[in-house]
Amino acid sequence: MLSFSQTTGYAIAALACLARHGSESMMVREIAVSTEMPFPYLSKVFHRLCEAGIVESKRGYKGGVKLAQLPEHITLLQINAAVESGRTPVPDEAAAENPRPNTFWEAFHQTYRAQLAAMTLADVLAYESTPRT
Repeated sequence: MLSFSQTTGYAIAALACLARHGSESMMVREIAVSTEMPFPYLSKVFHRLCEAGIVESKRGYKGGVKLAQLPEHITLLQINAAVESGRTPVPDEAAAENPRPNTFWEAFHQTYRAQLAAMTLADVLAYESTPRT
């Protein structure tokens, strides 16, 4: 079974928490408490998300972090690429130029990337708010 790294999972859960909070900024410590994630680790995750332009950070009075875009514009592929520091294969020109991959794993990764690019933070929020039977 293929799954996200713990870092990507933390980033998605933390961003979902931030999105549920609305357009107001939140302190990273608040998010850590709310999601039960380690604050030092989450601080590093948010630093990467800020560098990628997924969140904005403000110091001082009324500071904290907030989403830089609407949840429906933030893909899981963007989140994954931001926090995995280049370890995640992201779509590149070679994949676009070669529509038929050479190996099974190349085909698998193209499909996986396409699915992550199609899923947004809004999809995560919608799924979480749907009652389960």
